[in-house]
Amino acid sequence: MFYILSKTFDVLLMPLTMVSIAIVYAMFLKNRTRSRWITGLSLFFLYLMSSPILVNELLKAWETPSQAISSEYQVGAVLTGGIIKKYDYQTKQVWLGKSGDRATQAFELYRLGKIKKIIISGGEGSFLTNKHTTSENDGIRQYLIYSGVPAEDIIQEPMARNTRDNAAYTAKILKEQLGTNKCVVITSAFHTPRALGCFRKAGVEVVPSPAHFLQENYDIWIDKFFPSEEALVAFYFVWHEMVGYTIYKIMGYL
Repeated sequence: MFYILSKTFDVLLMPLTMVSIAIVYAMFLKNRTRSRWITGLSLFFLYLMSSPILVNELLKAWETPSQAISSEYQVGAVLTGGIIKKYDYQTKQVWLGKSGDRATQAFELYRLGKIKKIIISGGEGSFLTNKHTTSENDGIRQYLIYSGVPAEDIIQEPMARNTRDNAAYTAKILKEQLGTNKCVVITSAFHTPRALGCFRKAGVEVVPSPAHFLQENYDIWIDKFFPSEEALVAFYFVWHEMVGYTIYKIMGYL
């Protein structure tokens, strides 16, 4: 039930959804002054969430900064979600997606000897699946094997459908199969705050290894004040996480 409700709120509270609802509502108002105010505020909000310089500052404040893993850990947990764009079961070919950095970072930590085992945590996270659905979990496993990670050092956890599940199922594997409560969590930088909260709530001593940063380093120029599609997409991701973090906090999952 929580999964269905969270996905419903997720759609309703997204920026473009709220702006669209507000503009449609304004169109049907008989009070033209109020209608113009609502439309104007909606367009102003649309500008704010598509302004590169403003969105980038928000990302800098929200995303967990990168940090060196100074000591060796037995396990690294990679959280699925946008890592694999396509996985062909017949040819075993793998194409990385928008957050493919999560997989490459897990491999780098393994290659450097910072982690000894890799847990891939996450299922499909959709309402309906079928036998033809590509498994992101399988795709990540195949990518890691291609990269040189032995199959015996990869543990798949395909049941998790959200961040809370990631933490709960991974904590169980850590305790029952690997005899530890420590791990490195590898996920997107904008998702790391919620992931850390969930893992700590599950009793895991966790160290973050954020990947897939959305923030950019650039010189401020006039074009950064003009709306852009890239900024709007980045705002969607960070807004989605801020809403998710707030809901998890209210529910006591953090």
